[in-house]
Order: sequence, then C-alpha cells, then structure tokens
Amino acid sequence: MQVPLLQYFGWILLIIGITLVIAAVLSAKREADVNGARIQSKGVILLGFIPIVWGYGRKGWMITGAIGIILCLVWIVFFQ
Repeated sequence: MQVPLLQYFGWILLIIGITLVIAAVLSAKREADVNGARIQSKGVILLGFIPIVWGYGRKGWMITGAIGIILCLVWIVFFQ
C-alpha cells in the first residue's frame, strides 16, 4: 500500500515541530541557568471544550483562565 506524499509531509512537519519545541525548552533552561533567572510557565490545554489551566501565581492563573475561556467559546462557536 502506497502512502501519499502529503502524509509524509505531515509526519515531517510533526517531527520538526516537536524538535523545535524541545530545542526551545532546552535553550530557555540553559539561558536561565547562565543568567540566574527563574522560569515561569503558563498554559491552557483544551480537552474538547474543557480548558485545563496552569500558571504562576494568581495573576498568571487569571490571565490563562481568561484565555482558556475565550478559546473554549471560540471552539463552541466554530466547531459545534
């Protein structure tokens, strides 16, 4: 069974994306170690229409929570 060229292209893009994310994380950690800085993370993961939010401190939680709610509403409006 032959695999279409676009499927190979998709896998290549996926591998490149994962590699870039890993390189960025390692670079940020190395730079923080050299400068003595602290690394903070904030983020939103959407599982269906349910946002999972994490952040640093109350302000970070509020910001990413608002972004999560907005993304949830966009998902509901465009994909339901």
